[in-house]
Amino acid sequence: MADLDPLAPHAERLSKADLSGLVGRDEARDQALLLSAAGLTLDARKQRLDAEAWQALLDLLRQSDFEARRQKLFAGEVVNETEDRPALHTALRNPDRLKDAGTAERIRQARRATANFAMRAGEGEFLSGHPLKRVVNIGIGGSDLGPRFVYDALKAWRRDGVEARFVSNLDPADLEDALEGAEPETTLFCVTSKSFTTQETLMNAQAARAWLVSKLGETGVSGRFAAATAAPHKAREFGIEPSQIFPFEEGVGGRYSLWSAAGLVLEIVFGPEVFEAMHTGAREMDDHFLDAPLERNLPVAKALIDVWNRAGLRKLSRCVAAYSSRLERLPFYLQQLEMESLGKSVTREGETLGAHTAGQLVWGGRGSDVQHSFFQWLHQAPADAPVDFIALKSLATSRDERAKALTANLLAQGAALMAGRKGEGDLAAHKAMPGGRVSSTLLMDDLAPGALGALIALHEHKVFTEAVLYRLNPFDQWGVELGKQLARDIATGDVSAFDPATRDLIARLGL
Repeated sequence: MADLDPLAPHAERLSKADLSGLVGRDEARDQALLLSAAGLTLDARKQRLDAEAWQALLDLLRQSDFEARRQKLFAGEVVNETEDRPALHTALRNPDRLKDAGTAERIRQARRATANFAMRAGEGEFLSGHPLKRVVNIGIGGSDLGPRFVYDALKAWRRDGVEARFVSNLDPADLEDALEGAEPETTLFCVTSKSFTTQETLMNAQAARAWLVSKLGETGVSGRFAAATAAPHKAREFGIEPSQIFPFEEGVGGRYSLWSAAGLVLEIVFGPEVFEAMHTGAREMDDHFLDAPLERNLPVAKALIDVWNRAGLRKLSRCVAAYSSRLERLPFYLQQLEMESLGKSVTREGETLGAHTAGQLVWGGRGSDVQHSFFQWLHQAPADAPVDFIALKSLATSRDERAKALTANLLAQGAALMAGRKGEGDLAAHKAMPGGRVSSTLLMDDLAPGALGALIALHEHKVFTEAVLYRLNPFDQWGVELGKQLARDIATGDVSAFDPATRDLIARLGL
């Protein structure tokens, strides 16, 4: 494990430094914090870092087992020790790197199968001659957040006349909203669940089936359900036709699964070409992550910055402000990717982690809306949080004055957080802003499928790199399990082991 204690003297020194004075003073430092790959550019010059601290971070990574674990990840070897599994999300984009030829071929076959189904579904082949108009994805967690985020981001690329809706919550209103205005004859349901045992997904799938039966009868269900799962036998038991069940590997974690058959809803709505373009962009970032030197490696740089802010400067949270309406769901997607991966309290070996050696709490929203809500806290609250600004060059170069104004707002906010302002007049104390607040800006050339794929892969790899430095397993999620078990106990009436307050609430709610 890389000992993070060497960061402490640098953090002590730089915590007192003038942030504005760090920028533009050392050209080598500024260039080290400007990196590009796969159509993305990271500008981290407004971070509380100098050349000496940056070198210390790189040295810590070199002293870790980063390069060996990175090779194991891409080769499909076990990197999820607590579940004795590989993590195969990169293999979904390029199975040729896998050591196991059988797994590689299964991944290729699965891609061919989903692409063929998506093309034929788009032509309405499975709906008794009716055209496909709506695809309803039923899932939760990674089976919902990733596909939902991508669908919103790439809405401009969807096939004419076909839309997607998403159901994840057990509140009946969630399915009702997804079916509002739907024609049963032209609707396809995709049930997405790795285990095909997830309570929320199965109960919503049963309700969706009942809706179809009520409209079309039992014969109308045939062809209107598809499934993506690592447990195809359970999907068959549910009643989905084997030809419309698409498996993916056990080594594909939920928050990484949109690249697999779990992205079937995307492949149907956008078409296989767009889905493949996303894979191409992600592969380009994969290649960069594998081959670029650490000093010029974009995912590595993003990881080191986030480790520095968390373990060095003790910043518990990070704000993600995406200045694009289409990227509004990016913070929600990153919440699962990062907080489920890095929200751990023990190392891979089961040793207790230090208080500041785990991932950050991620929050955020859509700029410039957020400037009128929580940016007040970012500018003037006693505590502060680093900000990731996400900018689209295509908006900045647009002829639409609104788009130019949006980008101007993004740039102004980063400058204001760093520089602050002295108050004047009778209300000087109220108008003053301390400044010295750090941010990074991630520039995307445009919001095309390839660029979005690269953006997602960038964050996957930066989480992996952080996990190596923290020496934790980013691929398990045991903290999700306890609540599920207790909910099952309540549902079955086994409440004797609960505390008095919980038992009282159970009684008050009539459960």
